[in-house]
Amino acid sequence: MRRALLTLALVAASTSAQFGPTGPGATFLKITPDARTAALGGCGVAIESLDANTYYNPASITSGSPMAATWTHAKWFDVGASIDHFGVAYRPSGRVGLAANVQYLHDRFTTVDEHGQVIVTNYSYDAAPSVSIAYRLVPAVSAGLTVKAIYQRIAWSGGPILDFLTSACDAGVQYRPLNALTFGLAVANLGPIIGTHTAAGYYLPRVARLGFAIRPSLPGQTSATLTGQVSRNLYPAGSNPDPWHLGAGLELGVAHLAFVRLGYLCGKDLTGFTWGVGLEQRGIRIDVGVDSDIYDPVLRHRSVRFQFSWHL
Repeated sequence: MRRALLTLALVAASTSAQFGPTGPGATFLKITPDARTAALGGCGVAIESLDANTYYNPASITSGSPMAATWTHAKWFDVGASIDHFGVAYRPSGRVGLAANVQYLHDRFTTVDEHGQVIVTNYSYDAAPSVSIAYRLVPAVSAGLTVKAIYQRIAWSGGPILDFLTSACDAGVQYRPLNALTFGLAVANLGPIIGTHTAAGYYLPRVARLGFAIRPSLPGQTSATLTGQVSRNLYPAGSNPDPWHLGAGLELGVAHLAFVRLGYLCGKDLTGFTWGVGLEQRGIRIDVGVDSDIYDPVLRHRSVRFQFSWHL
């Protein structure tokens, strides 16, 4: 199992050497898909228990309940876009984790003239189904790999339909030297270009993430998780004016029942506070995450995620 994971990781990394002249494409893969990490400033690479979500780090699925499922929905922008994320996970033992996820974005945008007459209506349908496997190499170290397909369809009224299809891999590790401390490192969207309507298509939104999660011991039934993360876009500088992002988040819990979250994301084009709340009872959790303030004030919109999770 160890040799297979290392071989697949090398294959995934080798694809990152492929570059095209423009990009990135498939930008829906840059959108945080779940409510909990959205509320924590987008910091998820070092969090061990994210139900069935492998977006930040596939190594995370070695920890948690034997079975889990999650669904997130958000109305994104105020122009008809919506985001959905589905995930299921199965951990047959304390060392192996398996998961399947689908990230989906539907966008409808209408352009009107000065008289309010519709000029053209644009539609886009983006989907990225994936499967993941993770293995606990030693008690303190887990490694994981995700293989995904990426599909985009772009259409507009009276015009042609453009279809794009490619594949990509994510790879990650988590290291837990202490019960109260976890480090995470992951690379995402390593794959060939997407698109055939130009000479060379578009880069995928490749990104590397490094972070930590600290869980201090608190008295009584209270709990806390402090997390931080730095991310770096990996596509070429000409299409990458804002490569670095820093994030931090704090989650406070009471009796494993109610949670309050606050985060901050800092980047050239995405900066602001995030927040959210969560309730959990008998393996069922409902979370709300808000990151509306990270967007440019001129383009600011409501960005609220509602997440429903279940674990056995």
